[in-house]
Amino acid sequence: MLSNFKGLVLSDTTWGENDKLLSVLTAEYGKISVLLKGGSSLKNKASGACMPMCYSEFITADRGGRPWVREARELEGFSNIRTSLEDTATSLYICEVANEVCVENSDESEMLQLILNTLYALDRNLKPRQIIKAAFELRTAAVCGFTPDLVCCSECGKEESEIMYLDVMDGVMHCDECHRKHNALTGIREGHTALLMLLDKELLNAMRYVSYSNAKRYLSFELSPERYQIFAEYCEKYLVNHIDKEFKTLAFLKSLKYLPDN
Repeated sequence: MLSNFKGLVLSDTTWGENDKLLSVLTAEYGKISVLLKGGSSLKNKASGACMPMCYSEFITADRGGRPWVREARELEGFSNIRTSLEDTATSLYICEVANEVCVENSDESEMLQLILNTLYALDRNLKPRQIIKAAFELRTAAVCGFTPDLVCCSECGKEESEIMYLDVMDGVMHCDECHRKHNALTGIREGHTALLMLLDKELLNAMRYVSYSNAKRYLSFELSPERYQIFAEYCEKYLVNHIDKEFKTLAFLKSLKYLPDN
């Protein structure tokens, strides 16, 4: 039985002596595994369209209960990303996150579109790399159902104060007054250790925009350069703590900071 679909290759794994097993994210079928016969050979004409970070059209056949690639045509290869080690590492991290949070036999159209938009932004250098990565992480949290409640203080309903405190694990926010009232400075609240983020108005507005904006415009926010680093740290921390997984690609990406400049 032949099948035709479009999908983003998230990863490839050596399978047997000369084949590769692809993890492909599709809108209709969710995450699927597809076998690329002879995928380790340079002579395989489909190999270029089956590389990680390639968005391609596939024609597959089913043999032995597993689909295998008969034909593959690249639709978008994000070639500019591949000229930068940092951009490549960031993109592979994005794909690893998707491999973790996406599931089979599920509508993953929202997640697929988010990843394609993110890779496009990296490929076209639409914003600084760390901001694109951070926005992807926070938006992924929203798509996966653990959006932080950034609307107002969960205690008194105040929408803003000079500093708001976001409890990462509970996903709720407190104003400065309620924070002090509950003595959260100790880090202990209701029997658990609170992981807190201190949000000034600029950081809060940026995080609100990424979390609640139209999906196509989640990167259309402004943030002053002196806030880039803390914004990036907060978004990464929020996602990683909710997924509760150590990503090898993220560790590699961070290791690049310590490479000597040429």
